[in-house]
Amino acid sequence: MKTFLYATDFSQNSVAALLFAHALSQELHAKLIVLHVFELPMTLASTVSNTYSRMEVRSFAEHREKLLAFCAEHLKQTSGDLDITYQIDEGKPIGEIIIKNAVEVKADLIVVGAKGGSRLKEAFLGSTTAALIDTAPCPVLAVPYDVDFQGIKKMVYATDFEGADIFTVEKMIQLAEPLDIELHLVHISSKDATTSEDQMKWFKDMLHHKVIYENIHFDLRYGKDVFETLQSYIDEVAPDMVAMLEREGHSLIKDLKHRDLVQRMKSESHIPLLSYHKKNIKN
Repeated sequence: MKTFLYATDFSQNSVAALLFAHALSQELHAKLIVLHVFELPMTLASTVSNTYSRMEVRSFAEHREKLLAFCAEHLKQTSGDLDITYQIDEGKPIGEIIIKNAVEVKADLIVVGAKGGSRLKEAFLGSTTAALIDTAPCPVLAVPYDVDFQGIKKMVYATDFEGADIFTVEKMIQLAEPLDIELHLVHISSKDATTSEDQMKWFKDMLHHKVIYENIHFDLRYGKDVFETLQSYIDEVAPDMVAMLEREGHSLIKDLKHRDLVQRMKSESHIPLLSYHKKNIKN
């Protein structure tokens, strides 16, 4: 992973994501681009004149200064000492502008705060996060406001024993290998033990043919409530990050009763959530 794009609306809820993105980019020696997208007032955007052009230039300059000050304040360094590329853009919907910038810089990861604190909050983990993930050219990492980055030692990924899961784990290893992260792959099942164990054996064999990474743990858990069972497993493992796979048309697991699992993880988790989309994992 070579390039991270972190997007902020200057809210307090995006501070933890900044600290996380900066620390992780330092550990991976990745380029960090910090982006702020703003909207010009309608009165300015509708006025085609030299006055408008001057105001537009001034707005970009002002927002850039705010972005530099925001990063300097929370990273506790002067902006000139930070190995960061600053980027300002204007337009709406905000999510689409974030995607446009991610494509332009060939981002390997988009990092956002778990909630937005302003009227631009729809760009962050909220009502349109699914749309951001659906259109992003890379994984999206949502960092809750109360996370304190202490490195990434463990990651959890819930698998449904599909081919797409194998491709996703391959992508996860690109992040895990440089940092020697423990990958915990878990399957939550309400089926009988024999069937699940056979499926797990097949999955392990297929994965071992595809990847060479020793620091992987495989677990089965049984329970009727998938979310509660997964949450109990996460509490047990205590990971620093949880990864999920978004699929077109449905979420983590085919069964209709499990379709809300990813959405619940997004809204209720206090652990950074890394979302992959199926359309990107084979790239």
